[in-house]
Amino acid sequence: MGTKQVVTNYHNAWTGGDVKAARVYLADDLDFQGSIDTFHRADDFIVALTMFQKMVRGINLIQSFFSESGAALLYDCDTMSPAGVIRTAEFFTVINGKIKSIQLIFDATELRKLMG
Repeated sequence: MGTKQVVTNYHNAWTGGDVKAARVYLADDLDFQGSIDTFHRADDFIVALTMFQKMVRGINLIQSFFSESGAALLYDCDTMSPAGVIRTAEFFTVINGKIKSIQLIFDATELRKLMG
């Protein structure tokens, strides 16, 4: 499976509420760097993604770019939090048909306030 299909399947799974299906596309030693959290294991990341996904009302994909081993998605994430709609950029590295790294960039100001 190519990069575009892996990233698209992953994105559609988690944004559609099926985080278990999304996990299939992640390398076990996933390197996740986000605006709030960092994870080095896919299973740890999935726990956080599951909690976040429960706050999501919808996702509006604005743009996507794909290369042989990388991808970038730009989307608006409509949350049920005081942060409301969060413009998000997500960058992926895909190796051997699995997402090896994710860099997630968004303004985390309002979400950090919720975390105390």
